[in-house]
Amino acid sequence: MVGEPDMTIELQREVEALRARIRDYELREVECGLVHQELTRAQRRWEGIFQGIAHPTVILDANHVVVAANRAVVMASGVSEEEIVGRKCYEIFHNSGCTEPQHSCPMEKMLRSNCVKTVEMEADAFGGVYLVSCTPVFDEGGKVDKVIHIATDITARKRAEEALRESEERYRIVADYSSDWDFWLAPDNSLFYVSPACLDITGYAPEEFYANPQLNSLIVHPDDMELMARHNEEAQTANERHAMELRIITKTGETRWISHVCQTVYDSEGRSRGRRASNRDITALKRAEEENRRLHAELEQRVKERTAQLEAANRELESFSYSVSHDLRAPLRHIEGFANILMEDYAETLDETARGYLERVVRATGRMEELVAALLKLARYTRDYMTFEQVDMSGIAREIAEEFSKSEPRRKVAVTIQDGVRATGDARLLRVVLENLMGNAWKFTGKVDEGIIEFGREMREGQAVYFVRDNGAGFDMAYADKLFSAFRRLHGSDEFEGTGIGLATVRRIIHRHGGEVWADAAPNQGATFSFTLSPA
Repeated sequence: MVGEPDMTIELQREVEALRARIRDYELREVECGLVHQELTRAQRRWEGIFQGIAHPTVILDANHVVVAANRAVVMASGVSEEEIVGRKCYEIFHNSGCTEPQHSCPMEKMLRSNCVKTVEMEADAFGGVYLVSCTPVFDEGGKVDKVIHIATDITARKRAEEALRESEERYRIVADYSSDWDFWLAPDNSLFYVSPACLDITGYAPEEFYANPQLNSLIVHPDDMELMARHNEEAQTANERHAMELRIITKTGETRWISHVCQTVYDSEGRSRGRRASNRDITALKRAEEENRRLHAELEQRVKERTAQLEAANRELESFSYSVSHDLRAPLRHIEGFANILMEDYAETLDETARGYLERVVRATGRMEELVAALLKLARYTRDYMTFEQVDMSGIAREIAEEFSKSEPRRKVAVTIQDGVRATGDARLLRVVLENLMGNAWKFTGKVDEGIIEFGREMREGQAVYFVRDNGAGFDMAYADKLFSAFRRLHGSDEFEGTGIGLATVRRIIHRHGGEVWADAAPNQGATFSFTLSPA
């Protein structure tokens, strides 16, 4: 019995030990559960991060087998995650039927170097250009265990770069093949670009301009330096295009004229990219202009000399005509006087034939007197001083028509005068023009039953044309060139009276007003006389 308590104590000890082991186990189980929960949360966080990466990302083992793929891969390739995981990456993301890594594969380069590798490559599965990066993940032994494979879509950037290159190439082709000397200055006045034409225009090669951007200013002609300095100052503070003409001194010492145009260049964000300039060699044009100026001055001098000679000749001719006309009048009066004496004092002793001769002499001297008076008028109209003013042509035409109607009240003539016709000129001389033109119309409608005379103005090709129209005898246009010469008549004096000086007077006055006069007619169908005047 003495041994029973000892056994009980031993048993209790074992029970306590068992209980302690159970409590320890329970604590460890709780700890394992907490660790598991923490691992689960970490896995979820990692998964969220992995799936949230915007760029197509896969995790590979060292044999190119896909271990995991994020949503961006699925969206870019159109292949489900189940179809991707477990397959080699080059079978999925490269050309169909690919059985080994491509030569440009960044993972192969990474595996050889154990360093991160990044390359640009065409990703057939994604349909574009991607920047592919492979990052190694090492195990505890330092060997590559996994590879993080990230592909960044740079298709848009590459297309933009290609478009920029094409644009720059087009610009360079245009600029390089231009005959103008073009250049582009940066904001700091360094030289972005100079076209090859600079050699032909300045004698300096592009390399010389690149080496010394100040060469643009150094070759400016000394007399134009200040002009160029003001131009540069204004061009740098303004946005609009600036242009000027200046001279340069070429490498060989020749002076050339340049037409210079420049303007500030801005990028898409409104930032200044410097100044773009174009220079054209206009030396030949300037020489031609100078020659034209010389010829023009020489021509003006010749015109002045010829005009002076012509004016002197006209004055001499007018003086001669005036003198001759005056000198003719005295003998004409003597002839007419003596003829009248013979007819009065010796009428009874003269037979009918002699009296007829004397009557013809008297009529001829009268006619000659009229011609002399007409010559004097023509000379006076040529040299009279002119006063330019606004002239009421309609009013003058009405006054002339009324005078004709009063002189021959029995005639049936319908006169139409356009209202409000005005002109700029000498009122007295323009009245003479209308008196002659309307007088002719009145005279040459004398043999029609009902005469029609019209005066007015109309616009022809933007110019005011005045006209006097009638339905009278008219004339053959084949002889129209004789109309405006003195004493040249298309109708005999036995048909229609007149001196033959009226239209010559009209032309002289119209020419003094800087205008022209002409006629349109047909025999027995009337005539239209038109004239222009120089704009005021």
